[in-house]
Amino acid sequence: MSERVSRVVVIGAGAAGATCAGECARRGLETVVVEAKAFPRAKVCGEYVSPAATALLESLLGVRGLTRAGAQRVDRFVLQLGAREWVWRTPRAAWALSRRSLDELLLERARGLGARVVQPMAVREVEYAKNGVGVTLADGRVLEADVVIHADGSGRHDPAGATPTIEGVVGHKCHLRLGSPVAGVGMRAGRGAYVGTVTVEDGLSTVALVAGREHIRKHAGNADAMLADLWPGYDPSTREGDWMACGVARSGYLAPGHERSVRIGNAAAAVDPVGGEGIGLGLWAGVTAAGLLAERPVLTAQAELGRRYRARVRWRRPACRFGAWALMRPGVMRAMWPVLEAAPGLTMRPWYRMTGKPV
Repeated sequence: MSERVSRVVVIGAGAAGATCAGECARRGLETVVVEAKAFPRAKVCGEYVSPAATALLESLLGVRGLTRAGAQRVDRFVLQLGAREWVWRTPRAAWALSRRSLDELLLERARGLGARVVQPMAVREVEYAKNGVGVTLADGRVLEADVVIHADGSGRHDPAGATPTIEGVVGHKCHLRLGSPVAGVGMRAGRGAYVGTVTVEDGLSTVALVAGREHIRKHAGNADAMLADLWPGYDPSTREGDWMACGVARSGYLAPGHERSVRIGNAAAAVDPVGGEGIGLGLWAGVTAAGLLAERPVLTAQAELGRRYRARVRWRRPACRFGAWALMRPGVMRAMWPVLEAAPGLTMRPWYRMTGKPV
């Protein structure tokens, strides 16, 4: 297949999908983005955008746009183990913003650049052929395109199948309204679980809890009890809204199952949610995929995106996996603590570099 792309359907309007749709439209491609949920909507996510993506996020939405939306600058990393606390000033500031706000801002940008938005609308099926793709919506309509971009977090409509999740591990997320906002991005270690915290807009603090099977079983799946076990000072009355939960994806790059299919975001590759890399990878993938599709034939664009994706996650994936593994083992963290305190340059900086963050 050697022809250039002119029509694109993007499935999913999260950070990766909305970014990709906007960039495709900006480059002159006829673009439709289909999103199953009505916006604004909450989503399981740590809501911390890696410092590796600071410049990219600012180029997409602008510092003023982020500030108006209530996004918070974050330049401190706080590691907690029981009563111990270790603080490290990050080499570059990051941003924190709820997915309710971030995804809506990115989708509005895509709409403003000319992308057509179909929402809320689920995709029933995708049919692939040599001469095009047909995306059938839940209401029976069929969208015709040259290529379909899977940005729904799983790639379930790609012939290669859905992104795998970590067996027995579940991600949980809620917002708290605390007396004083969380300072910096915090990571708290615990036996069989870890929790990340960061302040977003409107004085809310995001809590992202990743728990293994034993921790979940110990507390009969009660997320408030699971969090209190890790964070003794937690007061359930500060929680605003219900807990949300979903499986935790983990995979290397997943090549599309058809020549007219492209995968981005978690549908393409998923690292453990410990380094704040998920949103950043989604933004990068959206911009990169759009640029390649606008400039090259589909097969060439698909192959080059795969090459760049593999390079992008080559070190991020094992580094984030190790971070998650260590945080779920307090004994390991206690053994590492003296080195963290005495020589952060020998510990944090190499890990920071491996996860793509500037040092």
